[in-house]
Amino acid sequence: MINTRTLTSRAAAVLGLTMMAPNCPTCGPRPDQARSSNVMITVGGLTKPQFDALPANAIVMQKGGMRMTKSEIVARATKQRADAMALRQQRLRDFQAHRARVLSDDQAKLRAKNAKLYAELTWLHQAQVAMSPQRQALEREARDISMRSRNASPAERAQLNQRAAMALRQLRSSAPTSPNIRGPMNNR
Repeated sequence: MINTRTLTSRAAAVLGLTMMAPNCPTCGPRPDQARSSNVMITVGGLTKPQFDALPANAIVMQKGGMRMTKSEIVARATKQRADAMALRQQRLRDFQAHRARVLSDDQAKLRAKNAKLYAELTWLHQAQVAMSPQRQALEREARDISMRSRNASPAERAQLNQRAAMALRQLRSSAPTSPNIRGPMNNR
C-alpha cells in the first residue's frame, strides 16, 4: 500500500523534473508550449473541446484528405456562416415581398367580389321594396291624385295637394335604399 505522503513527494519530484528539463525529448511538451506544426491530426476523432484546444497553426487532415491549419478551418467556417446568414436574410426579404404581393392580390380579388355581391344585394333589396303592396298602393294613390287635381276646384285642389304631400312623404320614407349589410370588409 502506498502512503499518501510518499505519493505526494513523488508527484512533486516528477513535476520538478519536467520543469527543469523543458527540452527533454522523453518528457513531452509542456502544457504552455504550442505543438509543433509538423504534427498531423485527423479531424474525424476530435471533439469540439479538443479542436478548440488545438493551436491555430496545427495541421488538420479532413475527411477528403485535404490538409488545412486550424485557423484556415475556423476562417472557412466563419465565412460559410456569414454567407449562410446573408442568404437567409435575402430569402426572408424575397419571401416577405412575395407574401405581400399575394396578400395584396387576394385582398383586391376579395374587394371586387364583395363589391359585386353588395351591388347584387342592393338591387335585390330595391326590387323587394318596389314590389311591396304598401308602396304599390301609394303609387296608385299618387296617380289618382294627379288625375283628379286636373279637373278639381281650388278648394278640392288644396285638399288633394295636402294628400299628395303626405303620400310623397310616405313614398320617400319607403323608398328603396341600400340594405344595411355589414361584413368583415364593410365595417369601415
